[in-house]
Amino acid sequence: MKRVLVPIAIILFLSAAAAAQTVNPAKLKFRGIGLNSTYAQVLAALGKPENEDAAKNEECIGGHEKSIKYPGISFYMMDGDSKDKKTFEVKGFELTARGYLVSGVKIGDSPAVVRKKYGRKYSVDTERGSGEITWLYDMSERDGPGTTRVVFKNGKVSMIASGLLVC
Repeated sequence: MKRVLVPIAIILFLSAAAAAQTVNPAKLKFRGIGLNSTYAQVLAALGKPENEDAAKNEECIGGHEKSIKYPGISFYMMDGDSKDKKTFEVKGFELTARGYLVSGVKIGDSPAVVRKKYGRKYSVDTERGSGEITWLYDMSERDGPGTTRVVFKNGKVSMIASGLLVC
């Protein structure tokens, strides 16, 4: 009897451990793009942006910064901490566009889907005036530091944003 229970207990433990695994908030991806993706990777995945700011000097870490925008998606990019100090990399993004799966979550999903994919280690910020609820997932020092935000409006995901703290 004990021999049968031990394998079952191991299977149940491994199943629970697998179910508890979630996406690292610093490694969210959509169409292969995430934090630290290059400008060239963004263009390859999404094409020419709708709007692109001219690069300007960035005082925090040196180098340059710029923003690029697509319908429902914006990116903040910097080149100062890239290997060659010339390659713009994504340091933050905000996505409100429907149709993109962001590491298993999309605009319009329920809180249950987000909890299942991103986990339960978040803090909550409630905006009383707009009725928005934001779940804040902190990144580890090794992967960040930074924060991933999932915003809910009327009980559904309305925005997914992620950004590194660069200064």
